[in-house]
Amino acid sequence: MPELLVVEPVFAERLWGGDELRRWFGDVVPEGVIGECWAVSGMDGMSGRIRGHEGATLRDAWVRGLVSGRPESGEFPLLCKLLDPQDWLSVQVHPDDLQARALEGQPRGKAECWLVVSCADGAELILGHTAQSALELQEALADGTLMEHLVRVPVHQDDFFMVSAGTVHSLGPGMLVYEVQQASDITYRLYDFDRVGPDGRTRELHVDKGFSVVAAPHHPDAASTARAWQGTGLHARWRVLVDCPQFRVERWETVQGRFTMVGGSYRVVTCIGGSGTLRSVDQTVELGLGTSVVVPAGTGEVEVAGDVVLVVTLPGPALG
Repeated sequence: MPELLVVEPVFAERLWGGDELRRWFGDVVPEGVIGECWAVSGMDGMSGRIRGHEGATLRDAWVRGLVSGRPESGEFPLLCKLLDPQDWLSVQVHPDDLQARALEGQPRGKAECWLVVSCADGAELILGHTAQSALELQEALADGTLMEHLVRVPVHQDDFFMVSAGTVHSLGPGMLVYEVQQASDITYRLYDFDRVGPDGRTRELHVDKGFSVVAAPHHPDAASTARAWQGTGLHARWRVLVDCPQFRVERWETVQGRFTMVGGSYRVVTCIGGSGTLRSVDQTVELGLGTSVVVPAGTGEVEVAGDVVLVVTLPGPALG
């Protein structure tokens, strides 16, 4: 029977970072302005270690076939993060797979999605724009009116947004967000609020490449993909947040109860609330705030019990 793989988080400094991740993870968070927790990552240089495997990483497990059931090449194709912005992220956009190959020579672009885990009153994000073309939006950047064309969206706890490649976006301060994305770090900054980096210089913008992949006009309904809740198990419910070519993301909750997830493809399970257990035929993992587990293909049914809120991510057909 395949082993449940508990993945240790990797943390990244960001200019806009806050301190909420320290409440979740405690002393394992390094010093500095930490904005991101790469909860489940197999990317080169940022691959999380597998608990109990003497330094082996998720990337190692992926290549050895411990995740999909067969040896793989390249990187684990999903990337799951927690984002803790206490300032605005840059206004940015990501390419799709074809654009990433053409512009960067990389195999995949970056579709992503956001689940708002918690947020302060008045928190906002940017999602989309009102321009009719990418050229119109680029001209707005040149004449200093870009922000007037961007769509600001008030957010509340448990809101969910699909952010397809080509969508102009940014997260604002005062929220904690669980992000699922393709394993790609291609980001084109369109605007950065005139901030300076640690070296005292303004950060690079990627105007030519960025505006070449901007989708226009923007279709706001494309971000609303969450489906209705369904009951399951004992005192439990679940819902599909998005089911797209790149990934399927689900939210599962139980209150002093239990439910069973059927086997099939490998999946990523992250606890974003409460505590409980994740049990396969011959292994039990304790789930606490921030615990992330890769359930390999071929594991069969796994049972979740306790008072727990989980995000469960499966690869879509575009990821193989």
